[in-house]
Amino acid sequence: MDIAGLLATEHEAIEEALDQWLPAEGEYPALIHEAIRYSVLGGGKRLRPILALAATRSLGCDADRIVRSACAIEYVHCCSLVLDDLPSMDDASMRRGRPTVHRAFGVATAILAANALLMHAFSLIADNGEAVGAPGSSVAAATRDLATAVGSYGMVGGQHVDLESSRGGRVDSGTVEYIQSRKTGALFVVAATTGGTLLGAEQPRIDAVASYARKLGFIYQIVDDIMDVEGDEEVVGKDLRKDKGKLTFVTLYGVDGARRMAENLVREARSSLSSVGEDVDALSELVGYCLERVS
Repeated sequence: MDIAGLLATEHEAIEEALDQWLPAEGEYPALIHEAIRYSVLGGGKRLRPILALAATRSLGCDADRIVRSACAIEYVHCCSLVLDDLPSMDDASMRRGRPTVHRAFGVATAILAANALLMHAFSLIADNGEAVGAPGSSVAAATRDLATAVGSYGMVGGQHVDLESSRGGRVDSGTVEYIQSRKTGALFVVAATTGGTLLGAEQPRIDAVASYARKLGFIYQIVDDIMDVEGDEEVVGKDLRKDKGKLTFVTLYGVDGARRMAENLVREARSSLSSVGEDVDALSELVGYCLERVS
């Protein structure tokens, strides 16, 4: 499979959909909508919505029917980036090759934009469920899964423990795995499973794709940690060397040890696909892409 070609094709379609489901440019109140559009449409790999579509296909479902949910996942991711970049968090100046949202619009507008994106994501999940005729229990499950991935059992919890660890808290492998399985991995899992949940895929296959996605999330984060040490800011498009003093896979295991861990996870992730279905080539190639990426 030509993963580069697939990613390019999917990326173009997702960009159009992300634009379509956002408030229109200039719509009142104009400034907050400008900040929302800036935070979403400023580039990005769109890996999470691409994962959502590929995983839905692997479960034997029509991925075209869950494009809105795929966009919702990306809106949540963009929301998290806006919040991570704030002065009270990472205090980043650049994201995706241009000023962060709070640098461009101010802190208050950035916080409001992030919250609006999160609420918009939940609205889209509900709209998508209604549009495909999913039973109420399935819409509730998809909404609950996304809420759990975002909240104190997911991204928020991971971010909190990350901040605490940087202030001299607990430092061990279990803590870094907790942080990254929630900060990064939780949204990968919900991206991989939402389509199957809404479209009625078999639960054992959904569970298998969730197992794959957890490992994919770890691979993605390990490579992110390595890039923070070795990457080129012009290529990566964001501030680097920001993880100094933080608990990461690299600070625990070193660059070589972290890379070996990622390589082992690639094998484990591909092994998980044996229980997903027959159309898993794209998912298999995605793990290789995440391992080798440089931005």
